[in-house]
Amino acid sequence: MPTPKHPNLRPVIDLASASPGIVVRASTDKNCVFVSCVHAESNVIVSMVAAYSHVIRPAADHALQVGQSIFLLAHGEAQRFFAWLHGDSDSAPGVH
Repeated sequence: MPTPKHPNLRPVIDLASASPGIVVRASTDKNCVFVSCVHAESNVIVSMVAAYSHVIRPAADHALQVGQSIFLLAHGEAQRFFAWLHGDSDSAPGVH
């Protein structure tokens, strides 16, 4: 799902997680990537980590490793995240 454009906000992508009712939301600025688990219904952040983009890596087929944290994602979402992070998709950094 394309993320709406908001010119004054950081780039953000919402990813489906492996847990019902939880969305994995990532945003970036020029120095860091912020990844959080968000309760979908209330939009409340459950957990959050920040890391430099070069330390974020795939973990198994459907997960992200951000530092020492693992985020379990729905099928295909890890690939969509890395495409977004590297600017290879419609919702790339710089597009809100």
